[in-house]
Amino acid sequence: MALLRAATSVGKQAVSHRLIGSAHQELGSFNQAAYHFRRALHLDQQAHDQAGAAADGLCLGNTLCSQGDTSQARLVYQVALRAFTRLGSSRGVAQVESRLGSLFAQQRKWEKALASQSRALQGWLQHRDSASAAAALHAIGSVYCQQGAYSRALFYLRGARQMAAATDSLRHSESLMGIGKVYLAVGNYEAALGSFRQAARLAPTVAAAEAPAQLYHLMAAAYDSMGQFEAAEQALHKALVMARHSSSQALLGQEYRALAELYRRTGRYQKSLAALTRVASLQDSVFAQERSAQVAELQTRYETEKKEREIQLLIKDRQIQDATLRRQTLLRNALAAGALLLLIIVGVLYRGRQQQSRINKLLERKNAAISWQKEELGRLNRTKDTLFSIISHDLRSPLSSLYSLLTLLNMGSLPPERLALHSARLTQGLNSTLQLLDNLLNWSAAQIKDDKIRPERLRLDVLAEETLALLLSDAERKNILLQNHLPIPTLVRADVNMVRLILRNLLGNAIKFTPEGGSVTLTAALQGASWSVAVHDTGIGIPAADFSQVLGSNAPFTTLGTAQEKGTGLGLQLCKDFVERNGGQLTFTSRVGQGTTFAFTLPVAAPAAPEPTPALATAAAAAG
Repeated sequence: MALLRAATSVGKQAVSHRLIGSAHQELGSFNQAAYHFRRALHLDQQAHDQAGAAADGLCLGNTLCSQGDTSQARLVYQVALRAFTRLGSSRGVAQVESRLGSLFAQQRKWEKALASQSRALQGWLQHRDSASAAAALHAIGSVYCQQGAYSRALFYLRGARQMAAATDSLRHSESLMGIGKVYLAVGNYEAALGSFRQAARLAPTVAAAEAPAQLYHLMAAAYDSMGQFEAAEQALHKALVMARHSSSQALLGQEYRALAELYRRTGRYQKSLAALTRVASLQDSVFAQERSAQVAELQTRYETEKKEREIQLLIKDRQIQDATLRRQTLLRNALAAGALLLLIIVGVLYRGRQQQSRINKLLERKNAAISWQKEELGRLNRTKDTLFSIISHDLRSPLSSLYSLLTLLNMGSLPPERLALHSARLTQGLNSTLQLLDNLLNWSAAQIKDDKIRPERLRLDVLAEETLALLLSDAERKNILLQNHLPIPTLVRADVNMVRLILRNLLGNAIKFTPEGGSVTLTAALQGASWSVAVHDTGIGIPAADFSQVLGSNAPFTTLGTAQEKGTGLGLQLCKDFVERNGGQLTFTSRVGQGTTFAFTLPVAAPAAPEPTPALATAAAAAG
């Protein structure tokens, strides 16, 4: 009876934590919400309440998604999915599959997203939940639209519209907006406008401001494509008002950017400049928020893993102490029994010796485990330091360009033609930098979890063009000619993020140590089953006395460039490490005053076989 009362009390506490977590989720306090959902999950597991634990896992996964921790959210969703499956709750399974489908779509994992949403749709149809079924159909149509399968997208979006038309104006409006997007993508602007207007009429007045803002933004794009610039401007102003109500800086920047482009193409350059100024100020805040959030997430994961390792070390120490105490007790008992009878003493000593041998082996295994854990903690710490060093090493150039452009804007001496040219170059540079940071953050997260590479079939010539475009402004400042003589295509099998970093560091170093008027050339040649890639410059060269330090494994080695550029000395060490991980070697030759050539090898990748056209896609296209 007492056990029953205790279980009931624990269950009530779990429900209370779940309700409090839901309230914090609605208020946007995601850290507090995650804390209460974890408490509820722990209490439900303690009370063996599988249904409650599954519901807690679903709520916790939603909160982690809101925090941007998609990897942890996916793991929590999968645990909740297994729990709902064991319970036979098809509604719970459909809820989790729907959330997993949205998560996979954000990560551009289209096949997994379609599979999850299809399973969710089957569950909602089984329960005759038309609103949720309409949402699943809309999600499937949106995935097909993003893949460019417009006929399939229209099929599912029209199905969502038919299912939601009678009961749910919000779902009806969303499906109409999705249909309009498809028409806009295929160039049927009048049909797109018709869908967008109907969606605006059906949209509930209590809906969040983000959806109406996106709707008016799409209407403006359709008007713009039809040459109705005045109507497009009016729609963008409406979208701007909605974006201000949404408090989304990214959405607000999107509307100002669209207005600036419209003003530029209609000859209103003063207004275009004002709009671009607002975009620049908004981008600074959005960029800072996003980068801070990502760095904070990595730091949190690192600290969490570090604490878990420390806890495991304390547990191992306690186990060692317990084993030692047990051994001492056995020895004491053996000596006491040996005082009674010599034969018993011999037997007890023999058994004690065997026990001691087993305990020593156990201690050796535990000591080896502790040593491995210490090495793992050191590797994680080195990975964190490497991440921060790379970020600081590669952000200087684009931030310098941004600072120069803002200085010219503040002086007011930049003509509109040069402003447009520099803005385009700066936009390209910032886009490349954002992509670089995302790759570095993803790579560092993978390093924290796993030290293995992820080789795949790559176009090295395409990656080289991306890297040269990123470094073009640095070369232009020093009047250095960049030449890409890689064969088209140059197919290799390697880790894409590691190859990007290798090319960026080697080409950046070549530009750094080449004086004005020089050249940097990128070539490649087949050597058996490998491509040998060379970066040659006409720079100052490396003294023979420094050869042993350039690719050494001791402290980083760095010198000033021809324009007094500074470096961390980390780039070449990373290049050597990454080339060797991908099955290659990094070498160099140099003569003072005549230039330097760095060469590395990568395995050749076989050309991809042509993919057959699926019969299902042909049938769906014919039906559309």
